[in-house]
Amino acid sequence: MSRALILLLLAFGSVAAARDFRVCVDANDWPPYTYPDHDGTLQVLVRMAALAQGDQVSFTALPWRRCEVDVERGLLDAILGVPSAGLAPFAYPRAGGQPDPARSIATTDLVLMRRADSAVTWDGRSLAGLKQGVVFVKGYEEIRSRLAELGIPATEDYHNDEQNVKAIIAGRATVMATYADEAQRLLVDPRFKGKIEILLPPLGRYDYYLAFAPATYARAGRDIETLWDAMVRIRDTADYRDAINDMPH
Repeated sequence: MSRALILLLLAFGSVAAARDFRVCVDANDWPPYTYPDHDGTLQVLVRMAALAQGDQVSFTALPWRRCEVDVERGLLDAILGVPSAGLAPFAYPRAGGQPDPARSIATTDLVLMRRADSAVTWDGRSLAGLKQGVVFVKGYEEIRSRLAELGIPATEDYHNDEQNVKAIIAGRATVMATYADEAQRLLVDPRFKGKIEILLPPLGRYDYYLAFAPATYARAGRDIETLWDAMVRIRDTADYRDAINDMPH
């Protein structure tokens, strides 16, 4: 834990927390944003914003679709990292009735990957040489919707991107879709280095949000709006930069 974050914890330690928001994160790594076994940059941001108003946050890691279902049912309060394409069931920051990009928590590209010796090509609109549906992690709706928008066949077969890469290398799949940051991590993984490559241009770009169960928002809407605003302020502070620079990846 960074010195800056410890100081924040001490500063607010004497204040009784008004709420403890139970937030779901993906059971898969989403570097550098969220991890199931330690805080990523967005988990740090949410903690710091909650502390700034005397609240607390606890994180639960589940498969993504389970996160969505549990938050929709009100079993958990919020879900961290919902794409703009998947916000409909939740309460989220709005401006003019639409998702507010100024209060999104991240913006990232989606990319396609192929085996290094593959003849598949991508021009930004269509894939040539595709022999099977594009594989992607179960429950990642923004990938599904983007592929459907482009008329590209897809196969939602695997639970994590490492399984997708292994399928491509083994020839069980031709192309996979994932997040740009995750793709960069996979490229340098010693198990896969030199065996896969990214197809450019990006498949698409999405904003991501901290979204709440409608029932939680009905009870604590004012605090949640304050939390969303605090995250915008805090992410530009030196304390936040120090906190994420000092964290494991």
